[in-house]
Amino acid sequence: MKTIEGSELVIRPFQSWHEYLQAEELQNVVWQMPDWRDVVPANLLITAHKNGGVLIGAFDPSSRLVGFAFSFLGAIPIADRKMLKQCSHMLAVLPEYQGHKLGEKLKFAQRLATLAQGVALMTWTYDPLLALNANLNLVRLGAIARHYIVSAYGDMTDGLNAGLPSDRFEVEWWLNAPRAQACAQTPPARQTWEEALARGAQKLFDVEFDARGLPWIRQATEPRADWLLLDIPANIAAVKSADAARALDWRMQTRRMFQQCFGAGYAAVDFVFSARRENSRAAYLLSRQPLDLGAL
Repeated sequence: MKTIEGSELVIRPFQSWHEYLQAEELQNVVWQMPDWRDVVPANLLITAHKNGGVLIGAFDPSSRLVGFAFSFLGAIPIADRKMLKQCSHMLAVLPEYQGHKLGEKLKFAQRLATLAQGVALMTWTYDPLLALNANLNLVRLGAIARHYIVSAYGDMTDGLNAGLPSDRFEVEWWLNAPRAQACAQTPPARQTWEEALARGAQKLFDVEFDARGLPWIRQATEPRADWLLLDIPANIAAVKSADAARALDWRMQTRRMFQQCFGAGYAAVDFVFSARRENSRAAYLLSRQPLDLGAL
C-alpha cells in the first residue's frame, strides 16, 4: 500500500476489463491527444498483458486508476542467442498525482514483475531534452542510455510533443546491474553540475542565458575526456513556449553531440542539476568507462 498526500494507493497488476478501459482515458488526459490516434487501446493492452507483458497500475481507494506502467516482451541478440527483454512502452501518472514519486514506484514494481519472469533487461524511449525524465531514468532507477533515435515517432501531434522532432534515447535498465540493485534499495546520492565539473568532467557546451532567462548554446567543443557534461535546458517546455526556434536549436545541437558521443563509445550514466536556482544548469554525465551490466 502506498500513501500520497493522505490517499492510500494500491500498486498492483490490472485485473478487470474496466481497468484497461480506464488506461485508455488516462493516456488521453496525460498526453492531451487531440484525436486519440496515439492511444494504446484496451484490447491491445489486455492481449499484451496476458501474453508476457507487464501492466502495473496505481489505484486510489475508489479503484480509480491514477497511474500505470506498461511493457511487452521483446528480444535482443546477445552473441549467438536471443535474450528476452521487457519493452516498456508507457509510464503515465495523472497530473494531480505527479511530483510524488509515483512514477518511480511504478517502475520499481515493474522491475520486480520483470525479474520474476527471469528477464534481466528492460528498455524504453524518452525525449532526451526532458530533464525530469532524465533524472528519473538515469539517477533514481540507475539506467543508462547509449543509443539515439532520430525522429523515432515521426511528427507527433499531442500536447506534450508537438513542435519538435520526436528524437529519443533508448534507455537500458539492466535489472541485475550493481547500480540498479542499489537504486532499488536506497535513493542514490546526487551530485551537482558544479561537483561534476570540479571532478574533471569536460563541459561540451558553453551555455549563456538571455534577458528572459532562456538558455542558448554559444559554443560547442569536441569530446575528449573520459567524463563529459552535455547540457540540456532545465525546462525545455518553458523554452519551447517562449521561443520555438530556440527549442529547435537545442534539439539539433544536442542531436549532433549525442550522436557523436555515442558513436565514440560514451554512454549517458547520470544526470545533474546546478546547485543555484537562477539560470540553473542541467546536464547529462557521459562516461566511456567500462559498464558493469550485471548477470545476463
